[in-house]
Amino acid sequence: MLALGAAVVAAAMGFNYVVNPYGAWRIALVDPIYRNLVADRAQMPYLLRTTAPVTVLIGSSRVQMGMRIEQGYRDGVLNASLGAATLPDLTRIVDAALANPHLERIVWGVDFYAFNANHHHRNPLFEARLAGDPRVVAQDALLSLSALDDGGDLIKRALRGRAHLPLTMTASVPWPMDFICDRFAATRGHGLAWTPPANIAIGLAQVQAWFYAGYEFSPADAARMRQIVERVRARHVQMILFVPPMTAYELELIRQGGHWGDFDRFKAALAAAGPLWDFAAYNPIARRDRLFLDVLHLKPAAGQEILRIMLGADAQPCDDASRAVAQSALKADADSIARVLADEDRLRDAAAAVDSPARRMAAQVLRNPPSRAGAEPAADQN
Repeated sequence: MLALGAAVVAAAMGFNYVVNPYGAWRIALVDPIYRNLVADRAQMPYLLRTTAPVTVLIGSSRVQMGMRIEQGYRDGVLNASLGAATLPDLTRIVDAALANPHLERIVWGVDFYAFNANHHHRNPLFEARLAGDPRVVAQDALLSLSALDDGGDLIKRALRGRAHLPLTMTASVPWPMDFICDRFAATRGHGLAWTPPANIAIGLAQVQAWFYAGYEFSPADAARMRQIVERVRARHVQMILFVPPMTAYELELIRQGGHWGDFDRFKAALAAAGPLWDFAAYNPIARRDRLFLDVLHLKPAAGQEILRIMLGADAQPCDDASRAVAQSALKADADSIARVLADEDRLRDAAAAVDSPARRMAAQVLRNPPSRAGAEPAADQN
């Protein structure tokens, strides 16, 4: 029985090694196009070590989900984002990315909530994965039942062939505009716009509890971020900074919670290190719930259009949704940021003067603040 058990374990380990569902090593007997990765903390660190991307996307789950690449890496682009990423997390990701001699650019979706002087949690397991700790690699990629299941799914997709993969797994990165507009139409019937108000309230309470309760803007983090940007550019790697879009619900949490001044300081600090693409304001995106999956995350079609805009690819709008995204793109630098912020503050004041579901729901959440314990948004728990 012991021999049989050892043989089963050895067979499972051999299968996981050969199939390599998480890209933990460079072996590629099965085409990586068939991978479908979901747990960023468990899988992304390995791809940073085993791929050689030209472009690396970093940020929180906003970038992970909004600019999702099912395989993690495709067409020279690696989505190295991390749910609930802190500045120390992102610093380590940048360090790993810079070890790649083929790297040409980093696209960083910078989150306001990450610049909180009171929120610097660490994840030792993520750090061990990023360092390539052999024990952790073995547990994740060789001895894990999840790896065995995911490897089996990968084999099934490979046997069916590339023609049976959804276009989201095969389209070029960033997606072409015609496909983006097709996806806007295909996803019109689900997401935040069709979420019951009670569920929106729960999600908004989680965002408040985890990200904004006790928020204190950290100038030290802003200085640290600027040092990271300077280090990247000193290596002759392009750094593209952007603030991801926010729903009106989240913007109302910031405004009513008394953090808008900090929000402006945050953007000014980014622009000083910039230039900066700013998509987070009471703009056409924020006014269209149908562009979001939930109160925190953008739909991939919108995220892919934003990526096209920032990379200078053709992003000619083809419907109302893509037009809203294009109209929300603002670029600022140290010289223009004061004017941009003044314009955004006027939009904020206009929104505050109008009764809206976002305004009422944010006020309710702030009147009855939830406990932070156990409140981390589900998409950021990987």
